[in-house]
Amino acid sequence: KNSLSYKIVTQVICVILLVILVCPLYLMGEKSLAVNGLGNYTKVFEYFNLLPNIITSIIVVGGTLIVVSIVVSMAAYAFSKLEFPHKQAVYYLILTGMMIPTSALIFPLYQIVRGLHLNNTGWSLVFPYATASACFNLMVLTNYYNALPDELIDAATIDGANKWTTFIQIMLPIAKPGLVFVLIQTFLSAWNELQMAIIFVNDTSKQPLSVVPLRFAQTTSSSGFTINNLFAACIICLLPIAVFYIFASRQLMAGLTAGAVKG
Repeated sequence: KNSLSYKIVTQVICVILLVILVCPLYLMGEKSLAVNGLGNYTKVFEYFNLLPNIITSIIVVGGTLIVVSIVVSMAAYAFSKLEFPHKQAVYYLILTGMMIPTSALIFPLYQIVRGLHLNNTGWSLVFPYATASACFNLMVLTNYYNALPDELIDAATIDGANKWTTFIQIMLPIAKPGLVFVLIQTFLSAWNELQMAIIFVNDTSKQPLSVVPLRFAQTTSSSGFTINNLFAACIICLLPIAVFYIFASRQLMAGLTAGAVKG
């Protein structure tokens, strides 16, 4: 693996994969500027008021992050460092949720959302999104806590700290890189989710930004909204998540690596 030929081959493969992945984005950007240039972007805002959709996305993502950060951080610490009856059985039972496809949960979740009168609001997506990402995030954060020495807890107990103090003031700050990864991963999945967003929020003016490109595709048949405007609209919807990923990619990889140290 340290040979020059190995490094050259791996670099060539990475460059080829990069070109394959970047090519669609390049074509999208090129088409969005064709004919009228930046005027294509201006026309998007003339046809659509995206502010309500952006607000819905912020509510959905913000609420999901709050729920996940509270529930998953406490649950992961409990499964890793605390002892209670049937701990392993409960832990693996929860992890089986990762094997259930999202499409199988749509109908029962919709019935719950409608029963709570939350449909057609951003809040109808917060708890389903948090629940859907909880299993994987719990596994990652539990593995991260497993890698932390138990001597930290013993030292805190000797100093008179109770379980809550030990968790909040000692273990949680140390586990911050793992928690940051969990929140970043949750942000990406909640912002990009499409299936539940379409079904739970029927009002197009209140749907998250991830659903809006479908409206753009339907509008291309209307007079004046061209395919170039469609690509410009897709770039506008893609821009927030792209900017976020550029700045958060390092923390994403660091957290994933740290969470895989010990299983």
